[in-house]
Amino acid sequence: MTSAVSDLKMTSPAYSYNMTTHVYDTYDLFIHPHWYQFALISPAWHYAMGIFITFVSIFGSLGNLLVMYIFGTTKSLRTPSNMFIVNLSMSDFIFSIIMGFPLMTISCFNRRWIFGKVACELYGLVGGIFGLMSINTLAVIAFDRYSVIARPIKASRSLSFRKAFFMLVFVWCWSTTWTIPPLFGWGAYIPEGFQTSCTFDYLTRNDYFRSYILCLYIFGFCCPLSVILYCYFFIYRAVAKHEKEMGQMAKKLNAEIRQGQSAQKAEIKTARIAMTIVITYLMSWVPYATIALIAQFGPAELVTPYVSELPVMFAKASAMHNPMIYALSHPRFREALDKKFPWLLCCCGVSEKEKELASAADKSKMNRMDSVNSTAVGGNQSQMSEISNLDSDVGAEEVEPARTGMRMKPVADKPRTQAAQPDNSALVKDIMQALAGAMASAQAGQAAPSYLPPQALGGAAQDPQVQQMIYAISQGMMANQAPRLAQTGTTYSGSGPAVAINLPPPNVVTTQAEVNGGHVNKAYQAD
Repeated sequence: MTSAVSDLKMTSPAYSYNMTTHVYDTYDLFIHPHWYQFALISPAWHYAMGIFITFVSIFGSLGNLLVMYIFGTTKSLRTPSNMFIVNLSMSDFIFSIIMGFPLMTISCFNRRWIFGKVACELYGLVGGIFGLMSINTLAVIAFDRYSVIARPIKASRSLSFRKAFFMLVFVWCWSTTWTIPPLFGWGAYIPEGFQTSCTFDYLTRNDYFRSYILCLYIFGFCCPLSVILYCYFFIYRAVAKHEKEMGQMAKKLNAEIRQGQSAQKAEIKTARIAMTIVITYLMSWVPYATIALIAQFGPAELVTPYVSELPVMFAKASAMHNPMIYALSHPRFREALDKKFPWLLCCCGVSEKEKELASAADKSKMNRMDSVNSTAVGGNQSQMSEISNLDSDVGAEEVEPARTGMRMKPVADKPRTQAAQPDNSALVKDIMQALAGAMASAQAGQAAPSYLPPQALGGAAQDPQVQQMIYAISQGMMANQAPRLAQTGTTYSGSGPAVAINLPPPNVVTTQAEVNGGHVNKAYQAD
């Protein structure tokens, strides 16, 4: 009688025998025949996995919740680019609380998935959506940084909240598109490895399942990964070019490019943080993708329960990487965190140097200066984007694209200006001193440069060739020669690290320059 009952349990769909966990499945949960060939998993491994996944889930959920809270309650961090960071933290938060504790933890301590077939499918669906959402969000962040750093001239306008919102809608739709087909028969969600969690069926080898796994691998993993690698490659090139040109500019002018150097250090740090997040993500998910490809196209016998469970551990741990990176590497995030929870950063607070760098980043972000640079010796113009600084995220610094329009406006402290630039006057003085010295040495014996305010021009200001917001510099010329000078196109525009530039007439004008001891007191900005 006992034998008959045992035989019934072994053959009945309601009591299918699982050779991996050696327990009866009373939920009619499909266990892939691939796992039948392997021996029993030791209970110690199940318990160790349960403890590990509990730690990862708690740490990841609390860390990402803290990231969302800091970004949501700190006004200076509420920017369009930081919407991507919040979305990334939100997806990691949901991933942590669904994929780890309590579902997988309970299953590990029971040594099997105990929540049934429907819960298994929903578990796999949620894991797929938010796993793909993480890498797709990283791809969007990389593209945003690429647009404003590597292609500033072609960028039509800066990122707005509306544009960022629609980009996130695309991320959600794209991630969902490639994870719902198994619910309708194209692919499936089944238990994996230790049979305590569920994922895509990458073991069934037929054209139907193989085509889904291949599409998922290409469009869900390879496409966003290609975007990330492409964008960060050209971001690295742009940063390296920027550093080289700034060094050449400082050498020729013999002046310290203070704000430019601070911005340069900040942008390099930003790129480093963003690439650290990308690298840790790849370390988490590349092993998973590799196991799936081996199971489908390689020797499947290599995919043992232990081999397949190791990528699961890496993948589940990916949700806690970003808070660690922010807490240890991001000065502005740590500064905001230190104000709200000072006891959390007792061992890794913000140093004075990092505060100084963050302060320079704030000023650069407020100024939004467009740089139109030219070398003083050869007169070759080079358009350089101002790569602004950290907005507390993975490459989420706010950068305004450079524009080619030549309308000029003063940035001195006047009511009609948009932003004051208190630190640029010293830079302008240094540049003007170097420029005046070079011109004086080339034309020895001539009078010192004359700075021609409008009252010195007499009726020249009425000349149709003369417009507002620019002043001309003449070498030993009389005031009545200013209109001729203006028509030749010799001007100065004090926009960031820019020096002398040559503009086609009639865009050269002479007005509103104040002089104090031979130095210019007011800077002018290209709009």
